[in-house]
Amino acid sequence: MATVCTDEFFSLGKAEAEFLGMPGLPIAAIPHPMAGQPEEYVAGAAERVYQELLYILTTDSESLEREYSEKVVQPKKKSRLKHKAVFGDEFSESEADGQIRAPESSDAVNRIFYHRGWTDGLPIVPPSEKRLENMLQKTGWMRDELVGKIAPKDGEATVEKIAANAIMAGCLPEHLAVVIATVRAMTQKALNLYALQTTTHPCTVLVFVSGPLSDELDINSGYNALGQGFLGNAVIGRAVRLLLINVGGASPGVLDRATHGSPGKYSFCFAENESENPWESFHTEKGFADATTVSVAGTEGPHNVNDHGGKTGEEILTTVAGGLATPCNNNAYLRGEPMVVLGPEHAAVIARDGFSKRGVKEYLFEHARVPISSISKGNMDWFTKNHPGRFAGLTGRDSVPLVDDPDEFMVVVAGGMGRHSVVIPTFGGHTRSVTVPITDSRGDPILPEVE
Repeated sequence: MATVCTDEFFSLGKAEAEFLGMPGLPIAAIPHPMAGQPEEYVAGAAERVYQELLYILTTDSESLEREYSEKVVQPKKKSRLKHKAVFGDEFSESEADGQIRAPESSDAVNRIFYHRGWTDGLPIVPPSEKRLENMLQKTGWMRDELVGKIAPKDGEATVEKIAANAIMAGCLPEHLAVVIATVRAMTQKALNLYALQTTTHPCTVLVFVSGPLSDELDINSGYNALGQGFLGNAVIGRAVRLLLINVGGASPGVLDRATHGSPGKYSFCFAENESENPWESFHTEKGFADATTVSVAGTEGPHNVNDHGGKTGEEILTTVAGGLATPCNNNAYLRGEPMVVLGPEHAAVIARDGFSKRGVKEYLFEHARVPISSISKGNMDWFTKNHPGRFAGLTGRDSVPLVDDPDEFMVVVAGGMGRHSVVIPTFGGHTRSVTVPITDSRGDPILPEVE
């Protein structure tokens, strides 16, 4: 058996093979890129790799395993890429010590963590043993409890590791349960975290909290809910990103191969504005009426929907549908679960005109469709070849829906006053959102403190 990949992605292929227990998997590298190259160029690349493939297919497996176990091609990287190793080093291997001796100076600790690739580039709070003990004692969680395995490295996210990364992000003890619930959600198979962590697409893990606990945890749902200024949003989202790097192994340019990335990769966490929501809450819709939930989804960043002139619910939804139906997002050809974050003013007008939440979804299903005429010929040829059941036989007069069923639209209310809403495309149909309740160390839903 032989695997072929481009040289730009050799390190990712090698790491994947190691994580899957096949360190000696033969991988033949061809020049990057191949997409869009003339046929003669592709034929030449194939001819050049032919001898290696022939060697792989005719050599005994034991010899190949020994040879290719030792073959390492470091990724192309600039001198400023701080991650020191592709597959692990004396500090990040699974059998490495759980603690390191660090200087007293916080500045020195930050320099060490940064140069070892353990941060998101921003200063961290040193996760000392004293801070760790304080967080765990106040929350009751056991250190060695395994919450899930984080792709692509399948690193074991124990409570201790989750707490350490939460401390680094600036979390308070009361935030730990939300981060743990998020790990429990994002390590479920439906999210397909492996693909989200290694794709070239600029997607990230969106964290959405719905329920009465959000106010107590200082997770903003009103003005600037998707922006800066609130502790809960910032530190919970950041803790998730640090876990994706430090436990999942997705360091930029190494296993995280995003072409451009996204500001959402620093932190992307917000809450539902239930007090301004004219419909049932998201957590109730998902079957958790008596609990606060955290939902995760693989998404792009938010896209603004500006509608100051719409006088009716239908007019506003027409603008929302237009914002969703763009040919450049993954939902256009992979479908999925696009998120619509309605601002309170838009939501009020839409509800006033008789739209239920299901009615909103049905309207978007019918009107948020991508015209074939807006898709380039090259892309259309590629879509038809790879998704014939969806695109074959369509002409410039046709259009395609973004979802298979209206209920696949995630519709929530968040933000402050102002005639704006937000649409958030997702990574596509090969990732699905996951919603779980936020529980304590005993597994019971955490309820707000009664004043």
